[in-house]
Amino acid sequence: MIMKRTINDKSIEELEEIFDNLGIKKFRAKQVFRQIHINKLNDFYKMTDLSKDLRKRLDSLFYFPKLKIVKKFKSKLDNTKKYLIELDDKNIIEAVFMQYEDRVTICISSQVGCRMGCKFCASTKNGLERSLHVSEIIEEIYLLERENSTINNIVVMGIGEPLDNFDNIIKFIEITTDPRGRNLSHRSITISTVGLVDRIRELADSKLDVNLAVSLHYAFDEKRKKYMPTANKYKISDIVKACDYYLDKTKRRVSYEYVVIDKVNNLEEDVKELSKLFKGKNIHINLIPLNPIEEFRHSKTKSSIMNQFQNKLNKYGLNTTIRRSMGRDIDASCGQLRNNYAR
Repeated sequence: MIMKRTINDKSIEELEEIFDNLGIKKFRAKQVFRQIHINKLNDFYKMTDLSKDLRKRLDSLFYFPKLKIVKKFKSKLDNTKKYLIELDDKNIIEAVFMQYEDRVTICISSQVGCRMGCKFCASTKNGLERSLHVSEIIEEIYLLERENSTINNIVVMGIGEPLDNFDNIIKFIEITTDPRGRNLSHRSITISTVGLVDRIRELADSKLDVNLAVSLHYAFDEKRKKYMPTANKYKISDIVKACDYYLDKTKRRVSYEYVVIDKVNNLEEDVKELSKLFKGKNIHINLIPLNPIEEFRHSKTKSSIMNQFQNKLNKYGLNTTIRRSMGRDIDASCGQLRNNYAR
């Protein structure tokens, strides 16, 4: 029995080598690559520029992961849509489609579950099942595009820690940014991390100048350790140094994500410490109101509290914004929809 292998996770050069070994003319590799990554086809029989015999042969040798939308939540306030997506092995991930006036952004998952253990995040409550394969990450994107429209930006900020799935993330970026295919700009991709220092430096050295967003959330190591287990391994000062290295290598300004938890991490001491950490640095702080989950009993952060905290940071010359909440009527912390569906 022939074991089929995935095909949408192969570069043109890899396809050329594979096809050559199979006795298929090498120029077919570019045709197939374009059909997959420009036309977003996941069915060989729809690739009409190939002969019927070749389509049949390719179908016998290769396969596409068949991701399936099992539930869709559509906002009545804007064009935001949240999706529960089933993988071939019946695991569930989440993705979000957000339409702004000037761009279309999707937020995608990189793992099934997460092992980072952040107490305020629903994604990590049941631990890590597995990482997504390159083929699944790419199909996740094209599934949303087929369902909606062509996107401008990809944010890898859904379920999972992207840098914990490092090699697959790098390959997905390389394939989707290939100018012979999907041709997405590196600068249209944002990778979010809790601050895996070694991987941040490795990403910088890869010369893939994507945007980097770091989930900081606390100004002090001891406070961060209470809520984010990775803080026991990575000090804030080391994370900042790694991000400075990233800026130096890529010329891309790093964003620091900061979920504001009233009376926990928005105190005067936090403001002063953030000022010390970032004074004179070319960074951006993205303030996010807490979206409560069952296991983390803190209230949703009020707009007035968010504005007060932002004003205090601005007085110290820090560049901050408050994240605009899209799809508020279908809002749920990342991972919570998946957890509820599983229950």
